[in-house]
Amino acid sequence: MRTTPRHVTVYGNDHSPWVQAVLLGLHERGIAHTLVTVPPLRVFLDAGVLMPAARLDDGPWMHDSAEILAALGYPAVPDETARDLMKLFLSSALRRTDSTRTFWTRFSFARDDHPNTLRRHWNHFWRAFSILYFFTLIKFGGSRIGSGDPEAGFRAMQSLQERIAASGDFLGGDAPDTADLQLFGLVQMFSSIPVPELDRLKTDPGLDGLRSWVGRMQGRCADYDHLYSAGDYPPAHPAPRTATPSERGAFWSGAATMWLAFPVTIPLAVFYVARVRTLTRRRQRAARA
Repeated sequence: MRTTPRHVTVYGNDHSPWVQAVLLGLHERGIAHTLVTVPPLRVFLDAGVLMPAARLDDGPWMHDSAEILAALGYPAVPDETARDLMKLFLSSALRRTDSTRTFWTRFSFARDDHPNTLRRHWNHFWRAFSILYFFTLIKFGGSRIGSGDPEAGFRAMQSLQERIAASGDFLGGDAPDTADLQLFGLVQMFSSIPVPELDRLKTDPGLDGLRSWVGRMQGRCADYDHLYSAGDYPPAHPAPRTATPSERGAFWSGAATMWLAFPVTIPLAVFYVARVRTLTRRRQRAARA
């Protein structure tokens, strides 16, 4: 019988929709958790800065938001819904680096929850490597991942809207399930670093039903600490707390160090891009076996 964990440690950055999905799932269940923005050494050696990763109590570290949410008791996402979520992710994520300055600046405000002040600042310094990794992945590898086509994202939103209308208040029916958490995580991504899908979802009359769903999800998040959509949709809630000036200074020092050390950091980032692809293929083969 599955038992509710006493505490969950989550590695990741709350600008990631998949990290958001895990944090939202923990919030829904009222499970105590800590978010750290630098992976433990064992996690880093295994999969680099791939996020999210989570550890339930003293259990093993797990990757993949769906796997983590399943361990918390949430159901699997139907294949058709999962495909729409991935289309929406690709259409928006690949536009995040359209402005290099905005990309790095927005990430500088993300906070780390480690309780030790010195360790927290250290995490902000080293977190810059993960931002360099994702910047490199999107900016230079995006064409091999997919297309940042807003129309593809719009069609996916319409499809998801139709599925919500057929299910009830949420994709999960009367209450959010894994698909709702992942979709609302994507909504947070739209707002954390603005992409075309943000304006489309806020204003397009063809997405009224999806906006109503956003309002229902947001209504459950009055005390949620990572609500980037707080100022974009009703009901209004406080914006997320941000890193302190000294923590942001640590991040920018780390960013400068990572760029100056590019003969080491860029090849390391490319190595882990390839490693993550290999691990993903292995997991997919294992799931089909």
